[in-house]
Amino acid sequence: MKHKRYAYDGFGAVDVHEAWTTGEVKAGIEQILTDWAHRLPADAGARIVIKPNLNNDLVALVGNCSDLRVLCSIVEGLKNRGYHNIAVADGSNVGIARRDIDSLKRLRVSKLRDRYDIDVIDLNRDDGTPVVLHAGARPVIADTVLKADFLISVPKVKTHCEAGVSCAMKNWVGIARGQKKRHMHYDLAKNIFAINEAVLPNLIIVDGLIGMEGNGPGDGEPFRFGHLIASDNAFLNDLVVCRLIDFPWRDVGYLVHAEASGNITEALAAQVQSEVSVIRPIKRAPVRSKLAELSEARSLNWLKLAVRPALENPAVLEGAYKLKIIQDVYSREDDSITGFAKKPGACGECRRCEDFCPTHLTAEEIGVKTGEDDCIQCLYCWWVCPKEAIELHGALNHLERQVERYKAIIEQI
Repeated sequence: MKHKRYAYDGFGAVDVHEAWTTGEVKAGIEQILTDWAHRLPADAGARIVIKPNLNNDLVALVGNCSDLRVLCSIVEGLKNRGYHNIAVADGSNVGIARRDIDSLKRLRVSKLRDRYDIDVIDLNRDDGTPVVLHAGARPVIADTVLKADFLISVPKVKTHCEAGVSCAMKNWVGIARGQKKRHMHYDLAKNIFAINEAVLPNLIIVDGLIGMEGNGPGDGEPFRFGHLIASDNAFLNDLVVCRLIDFPWRDVGYLVHAEASGNITEALAAQVQSEVSVIRPIKRAPVRSKLAELSEARSLNWLKLAVRPALENPAVLEGAYKLKIIQDVYSREDDSITGFAKKPGACGECRRCEDFCPTHLTAEEIGVKTGEDDCIQCLYCWWVCPKEAIELHGALNHLERQVERYKAIIEQI
């Protein structure tokens, strides 16, 4: 596996690993934990909180949320090193929180609780402590994060219609709980920067397997990026990631604030530009419509609250989506998938299901070993199968929209 380290005196280092299949992901995470072992806690009983990016309920293979292959490999790597007080914790966006949708369940992250004997925590339901940021923002930071001994951030690589790029620094918005996340948007770029000064991750492991480009973070196109990235400095990490995806870093407002504070410098940016090679240019998010900007206006919050019941009407939501006012259209009805099986004789020779299985099942075992000890029912095998060789048992429900939008793309990624 190809691996490159970029080191910068006074700022830290960024490691870039090629990875795509489950085996490569496991090997890459193992190498990262070995290379960064000096950062890990000396006490095996230290409280380690893994904070993925679970922005909403979109399956990770569309590039929106952290991949279970990455999360499973991190937990397994920590467990193998003797750590036993581990939590995976995140709070999804305000739309998810307001509708009381359990995204941890929908994304199958909750399955990791019993499989690894760890805690899985919805930060939107956590106790919290207010922190004063900018423009009157006073988000409540989840106590699970504030009380952790060691924080591992697991962001994605994706575009963001407001922030430009979403990676390590933007991932930290998820440590604010519930509806108080809205405070971050009082001055989004400055508050993303500020929350990263208020609470620092100890280690960053970027899930750059499948990214999202275009109308991210909730309605973009998935693309194969095929890398894991690790760092101990969120500011440096995102500066390097901008270079890897050929995105001008000064078009990312929170990085401009990081430069103004001295967390990155013009000289550092020039060094990154000269040393780091572009892996794949990313397609930017389109310019937001005036209606979309107006819908987020702080001065009109009263109006949003007044008309909210009408906005829950499916026809109204669909209209708002088509007008590009919103990216996310949520169903309150969880899927009822209770299992799956392979169709006899339908499977081809691609073994894509094996490449994407977080629990390391072989192509021959997938659809056969379906018990909880073997399978977490993430459905990644079904999503990537181009032969329709896997039959689901149960109703798709909230997944129906995702299947219509993304299934054919994921089959070819």
